[in-house]
Amino acid sequence: MGEAVQNEQLNHLPESKMKPRSKISIVWLVPLVAIIIGLWLGYKAWSEMGSEIMITFLTAEGLEAGKTKIKYKDVEIGKVKKIQVSRDSKEVVVTAEMIKDAEHFLTENSRFWVVRARISASGATGLGTLLSGAYISIDPGLKGKSAYQFSGLEIPPVITGNIPGRRFVLQTKYLGSIDKDVPVYYRKFKVGRVEDVAIDEDGQSVTINVFISAPYDQWINTSTNFWNASGIDFSLNASGVNVNTESLVSILIGGIAFDSSELSTQDNELENNAKFELYKSQADSLKVDHSKGNKFVIHFSESVRGLTVGAPVEFRGIQVGEVSDIQLLFDEVNQIINIPVTLSFNTSRIAFKGGERAQDEFSDNRHYQLEKLIKRGLRAQLETGNLLTGQMYIALDFFPETAPFVIDWNSDIPELPSIPGTIGRVKNNISSILQKVDAMMTQAEELSYKLNQNMEPELSATLQQVNAMMLQIKELSYKLNHKLEPELTGTIKQAESTLVTIQDTLKSDSVLQQDLHIALREFTKAARSIRSLADYVEKHPESLLKGKKGR
Repeated sequence: MGEAVQNEQLNHLPESKMKPRSKISIVWLVPLVAIIIGLWLGYKAWSEMGSEIMITFLTAEGLEAGKTKIKYKDVEIGKVKKIQVSRDSKEVVVTAEMIKDAEHFLTENSRFWVVRARISASGATGLGTLLSGAYISIDPGLKGKSAYQFSGLEIPPVITGNIPGRRFVLQTKYLGSIDKDVPVYYRKFKVGRVEDVAIDEDGQSVTINVFISAPYDQWINTSTNFWNASGIDFSLNASGVNVNTESLVSILIGGIAFDSSELSTQDNELENNAKFELYKSQADSLKVDHSKGNKFVIHFSESVRGLTVGAPVEFRGIQVGEVSDIQLLFDEVNQIINIPVTLSFNTSRIAFKGGERAQDEFSDNRHYQLEKLIKRGLRAQLETGNLLTGQMYIALDFFPETAPFVIDWNSDIPELPSIPGTIGRVKNNISSILQKVDAMMTQAEELSYKLNQNMEPELSATLQQVNAMMLQIKELSYKLNHKLEPELTGTIKQAESTLVTIQDTLKSDSVLQQDLHIALREFTKAARSIRSLADYVEKHPESLLKGKKGR
C-alpha cells in the first residue's frame, strides 16, 4: 500500500528536460577581457604619447636620463629619455619625450635651455635647482613650422613668452660696459633690457639688440636718441659741476637710456628691429651733426698739438663745423712743411639779412657768400679750448687788416685762409724778442770789450786834454781875477772845481768807472736770462697761461 502511494506520487512529478553541454567555457572570457583591456590601455597610452625630440647642448651638466624633466612655467611637459655624445664629439644629444598636449609648442622658433643656479652681474637665478636639480625649460614659438630637432641655448634668453613690446637694433663703436641683460631706461624708469650683444662681421662696430616693453615702446620714433648710461656722467662747464646717472644698477653693470623730442604716438612710428645709433653719452646725443657740411682745407705752419679729429670749428663761440682729417704735407717747390687740416663747414648755420641775395639759400650761393665774408677779413686760426687738457679748436673771425685771399673753387677741396693763433702770435713775438735780445747782447759784448781793452788809453788822452784845458783856464782865471768883477772870479772858481771833479771822475780807478763795469756785467747777465726765458717760452708756450712746471 505504501509502495503504491509512493509510486503514484512519483508519477505526478514533472519530467526533466536535458540540454546538451556548451563547447565554450566561461573560463575563456577572463583572458579575452584582459586582452581587450590591454588593447584599450595600449591604445590610450599610444594616443596620449607625445612626440620625441632631440636637443643638442655643449655639455650635459646637471642632466640625467630618466629623471631630468622639461618644464614650461614650472609645469612638466616632457622628460629626458637618453643622453649621448654626438658623432663629432663636440656636443651632446639629448633625446626627450614630450606629452601630447605640448605638440603645438614644437615649432622652428622654439628655444630650449638648461635651468641651473646662475650668478651674474644682473642677479642670481635658478637657485631652486640647488635642491630639486636642473631641468630643461622651453620658450615655445607659437608661430612657425613644426620641428623636432633643436639647438639648445647655453645662456637663458632675456625675454621669454609673448610679452607685448618691440625690439630695436642699436649700433655703436664704443660698447663700454654694456652687456647682455643690462637695463634700458626712459627718464630713469626701467622699461626694457638688452637681449644680445655681438660684434659685426666687418669688425668695425657692435650691434646691440634691445627689447622695450609696452606701453613704453610707443614713445620710440624717428626723433629718438639712445645713449650709453653706464657709470657716472661728470661734466664741468660754466654752470658748475654736473653729475648725472640713471641708477645704482647702471653704475655697477651698465645701462642704456633713450629719449624722444617728439612724443606723438601717431606720426613717425617704427616697426620691429628698427636701427638706431647708440651715442657715448646724453650730451653726444644732443649734438648737432656737423660732419655733413661743406668740405674745406686749412694749411697751418704752426704746431697743431692738441687738435684732434672731431674738434669743433667755431665762429665767435658758435659751432659751425668740425675737423674731419689732419695730415702732414711737404711742399717740395717751396721747401716747407704744411699741416693741411680738412674740416666740415656747416654753412647753413650762417644766415644773411638784407641785400639783394639775402633770401637765397646759402648752399646755393656759397661761392658768392663765402667770398664776401673772406673779403671782409674772415680767417681761421688755432685757439686753446681747454687750459687743463690743452685741447685746441679752430676759430673763425674777421681780421680786416689781413692780406687779400682768393679761393680756388676748381681744387678738389677749396682752401680757407688762416692766420697764426694766439700761441702762434706769441711764438712770432718771442722770435722777434730773441732777435732783439741777440742784437743787444752783441752790442753789450762789444761795449764791454771796448771798455775793458781801450778805456785806459782813451782816458789818458782825455785827461791830457782836460789838463791842457785846465792850464788855459788857470791862465784865463789869473787874467780875469785882475780885470773882471769879483763875482766873475767866484764863478770861475766853481767851474774850476767842477772840472777837477770831472777829472777825478774819469780816472780809471774812479767809483763811476767801477760802477759802470758792474752795470755792464749785470746787463750781460740780464740779457742771458732774457734769452733763456725766451727759449723756454718758445718750447713751452703754454707756460704763459699755466706757469712753469715744477721740477
